[in-house]
Amino acid sequence: MTDRPDSAAERSLLARVLAELIAVRRARLLSMLVLALAMLVAGLGAAMQAQGTRVDAVLLFSAFSLIAIGIVCALAAIVAWTRINRDILDSVAAARPASARAPRSRTGGMAIAIGFAILGLLLGWMLWSATPILAIAVVLACALLACLGPIWANELDGADDRLAVILDSDGELAARFATFTPIWLHEAVLNERAEEERR
Repeated sequence: MTDRPDSAAERSLLARVLAELIAVRRARLLSMLVLALAMLVAGLGAAMQAQGTRVDAVLLFSAFSLIAIGIVCALAAIVAWTRINRDILDSVAAARPASARAPRSRTGGMAIAIGFAILGLLLGWMLWSATPILAIAVVLACALLACLGPIWANELDGADDRLAVILDSDGELAARFATFTPIWLHEAVLNERAEEERR
């Protein structure tokens, strides 16, 4: 039995989709951890700044809100951890996952990192005279948030290599991948070819 002419194109597209799915799962977990830490740092800074000669109710409310957001992000990280080892083939059986809207090169990741760093320094400078502890906390939080760009760029940039390593180390998964054809794959290949022809 010979393979269909578009079999190689389908395998290639499926490999790209699976590689991106793995990268997104890993990046989502790391992002939730970074967000949780950043919110907790900012929240603790606001709480420490509020404890002075006169308790600042606004800062205390801000601290509570930031810490609550940090806890939610930590819970989201736990959920992401439970999903990271889900079967990748079963996850794409019914529908093609949406493509991640994130930087895919180190240049894009660094641009986001620099943007957060500048924002942190600007906010820290604005807050320093009135709330120095909070200013330091905000700078640290933005420094953590600056990691988001490089995290996504690194994961997506190395997605294909990571999938290749996984397939090489897992013979059962590689065998399933060789014959696995989700219901959306053939139509997706045709759509990609039509898009290339239009371009």
